[in-house]
Amino acid sequence: MKRHTLLHTLTIAALMSTTILSCKKENGIDNETVIKKPYGLYITSEKGELLNTNDGDNYTTVFPVDGYATRSLVTSSKGIVWLKANLFVSLNNGKNFNPKLTVSIPPTPGTPWQTILLSALDQDRIYAASTLNKGIYYSDNNGDTWSEDAAWDNSLIGGGINSFTQLKNGVIYAHADKDDSLYRKNDKNSNWTWVQQTTPLAGTGTYYINHFDNTLVATDVTGANGVYYSNDGQNWNKYNGLPTRKLYSTNAPFDQVLLVGTDSMGIYRLQSGQFVASNNGMPINATVFGIIGKDNVYKNGARKQFIYAATDQGLYRSEDLGQNWVMVKTGNYRSVY
Repeated sequence: MKRHTLLHTLTIAALMSTTILSCKKENGIDNETVIKKPYGLYITSEKGELLNTNDGDNYTTVFPVDGYATRSLVTSSKGIVWLKANLFVSLNNGKNFNPKLTVSIPPTPGTPWQTILLSALDQDRIYAASTLNKGIYYSDNNGDTWSEDAAWDNSLIGGGINSFTQLKNGVIYAHADKDDSLYRKNDKNSNWTWVQQTTPLAGTGTYYINHFDNTLVATDVTGANGVYYSNDGQNWNKYNGLPTRKLYSTNAPFDQVLLVGTDSMGIYRLQSGQFVASNNGMPINATVFGIIGKDNVYKNGARKQFIYAATDQGLYRSEDLGQNWVMVKTGNYRSVY
């Protein structure tokens, strides 16, 4: 009886050991280190070079230096939509770029402005701000052809659109710089509707919009008015703690942390409702033009998150939501996506 019990116990232990190991390894491969879905990261230099990496350490030149700085870049399937002095599109992962001049896009060339383009992945659609008509064009074929978005509520004039953002719940907002108007589109088939602001954005700044989870964020690129937030687009409140410097980039990677890139004062991180400098490992006088989050998905379902910052003193990476940074590539970079 005791012998049977001992054998039974050893058998169970062996089965448990096999089960545990099988969760981690398959054919001798550690599933915790095998990447199932690597990220794709694009960076551009101040001279117009476009680089790509899948690990943050090894880079491939997609497009050589041409002297034209990037204003915005988004991807969709195999499409790369790249805004420089004009709008260019590649449908073969960057092997060839063709000009798409049917969409005249603000602001002035040479100004980094990531949110002037929006890739709405849940809609398989790319939006672009335009000086034409009501100000919004879209592409449903990865940037190959563009159409005016004419789905607006009656009597809305539109125009002056300069930035977009899509909340975590899928709702898209468009901001018009000419009068700080805000427009909302609930889904792909909805009209653009006007959002009446009860407590509007302050001052005469030049705002672009972004989001943090389902909270709208508006950044004054001049720095005079800082960064505002709103839960409904109607009532705006101001974050404190930012320096009076140009604010070139605002992003909330993974909807977990809100970061702002400044002119010559590095990165600021939202903590307990207030911005604080977060430049450990980065030069305190770095100018930050772009911020993006990327993650690797491993075979066992685990994820590892990275945040990249494109600066005038190199490309930096953080693995702890923007608290500490390491330089991964030297250079002067103007955008990251």
